[in-house]
Amino acid sequence: MLLVFMLLIAGLMSIWELRKMNNSFSDVIDNNFQSIEHALKVIYALEREDSGILMFYLGDKEEGLNFINSADSTISLSMIEIKKNATEPGEEEVIENIKSEYNKYFGLINSAIKNENDTEVVYRNLHSQFIKTKSEVNHLMELNQISMYSKAREMHSTLYQRMMPGIVSIILAIIFALLLNFFISRYFIQPLHKLIAATQNYKPPLHNLNVDIKSDDELKTLQIEINSLIRRMLSYYKSDKS
Repeated sequence: MLLVFMLLIAGLMSIWELRKMNNSFSDVIDNNFQSIEHALKVIYALEREDSGILMFYLGDKEEGLNFINSADSTISLSMIEIKKNATEPGEEEVIENIKSEYNKYFGLINSAIKNENDTEVVYRNLHSQFIKTKSEVNHLMELNQISMYSKAREMHSTLYQRMMPGIVSIILAIIFALLLNFFISRYFIQPLHKLIAATQNYKPPLHNLNVDIKSDDELKTLQIEINSLIRRMLSYYKSDKS
């Protein structure tokens, strides 16, 4: 019974550890997903800023400035969330690179707004910096995508490895419990029932109980002592009668 109990405890502990590990993996994957989602928002906002610059140069200055300011606000909020969800090695460095490249890009936007001369050169520089900034954001996305894929594969492999000991422990506990029940029934319950039935069916002046217990344990000793008691009682009865 102690062995069965220990195996059950081992199985339950394995399942608990499995659940704990699953929650840990889920948290990391959730962080990766959040980082990717906010990186997509940054890319979309960068493209809106690029569109805002075009609108500004084409004459729709007020709408262009609205696009630029709205996109800048979105990027600032998204970068805060990306920073909060940074869990991967090297991710902090990539985030700092994005901030650095974006600050350069937004500085060029402000220069372009203040100085509208030589628009071709200004826009060429803006576009070049836009590509650099977007490239760093894509790098962040790739980093988190690779991590998600790697964590998913690791979780699948680890879950299987951790699951098997728990399942084996529980199966062994069930098998040992069934074996224990079998041996208790065969070597204790059945002989005891035979002894009870023989006692109920005993009729004097038989000297022995009509029971066959094939064992050398306490039940066999009890049978011998009952038969001895019967013989003593019969001897006493005969001697008292004579």
